[in-house]
Amino acid sequence: MLTNNTTPFKHNRSFLLLLLSLAIFACSNATPQRQTASTALPFANDVADAAVMGKWTRSCALCHVSGNAGAPLVGDTAEWQQRLVQGEESILQRVLLGYNSMPPLGYCMSCEVQDFRAMIGFMAGTNQYRVRQ
Repeated sequence: MLTNNTTPFKHNRSFLLLLLSLAIFACSNATPQRQTASTALPFANDVADAAVMGKWTRSCALCHVSGNAGAPLVGDTAEWQQRLVQGEESILQRVLLGYNSMPPLGYCMSCEVQDFRAMIGFMAGTNQYRVRQ
């Protein structure tokens, strides 16, 4: 048989558990962080489609597959990370104007800035080769 003494204790216990849960939640960093442009991976949204990859094969691949003249290898995330920390604009300027042994436009006279962005993302591993729909 239940007595009236157990019911208030049961409610107090539930109330204390609720308060404890709220306190833990309030003190934790449980709020998901929004990904902003500053925290997003560089060149991650630039699509490397079949047309871009065709241009990459005829130009960038000449050095970036074998590492000729010190070019960072495709997929070498450690090498690319050293470049990515310089920022997208710095990397693009080096591609457009030439840098060290890389000639201006990296031998790709038909490439647009968006093509270069997609190629850099592909080589750095921050985007994926995708079929553009």
